Amino acid sequence: MSRSYVAIYQNKESNYFLYFDFKKHEFFSVAERQNQSKILLISFVSIVFYALMKNVSFGMAINPLKILLIVSILGIMLGYISIKLTNRGIEKGLEHRKEVVHPTNQELREYLFEGKKQFNVLVFIILFLFLCVFLSAVFLYFMPQSVLMFLVNIGFWAISILVTWLIRPIKRSQAHKQLEEKLEKHSG
Repeated sequence: MSRSYVAIYQNKESNYFLYFDFKKHEFFSVAERQNQSKILLISFVSIVFYALMKNVSFGMAINPLKILLIVSILGIMLGYISIKLTNRGIEKGLEHRKEVVHPTNQELREYLFEGKKQFNVLVFIILFLFLCVFLSAVFLYFMPQSVLMFLVNIGFWAISILVTWLIRPIKRSQAHKQLEEKLEKHSG
């Protein structure tokens, strides 16, 4: 589950990410694929799923705290499995799509400046996802028989954990700090 690299910048026009590898001390870029059709498919399936599940409920009395514990465990397990599968998929195709780059100090400054702004947005997204976990847990607490809220809470747990792992906020801030210090040494 441990990766030695972290994204420090995303170029949205050219649709590529710039990564910094801690072990090799090198930068590389990876072109990302467009997932427009997948987004449309997921949106359609979500609407159909909601229409089918909105009135479905468990037919028994359930202690809300027990259901929250079960949902949390299932969501965390699903998040962990998602991380393992995602990591396997990334590592499998990375060497074919990876292109080592050597940015100049000026380019690196620009990447770090823009990357820091992007990082703040991504941290906000992580916080928003965990707020969604909390809110869905509150709804589930008051509606423990709702199958839809049960599944939504599991999904929010898994997505929050996977997104946090993908963004790697602590490693990313360490990479920014390390690279900024390196730039200060070169310019000073």
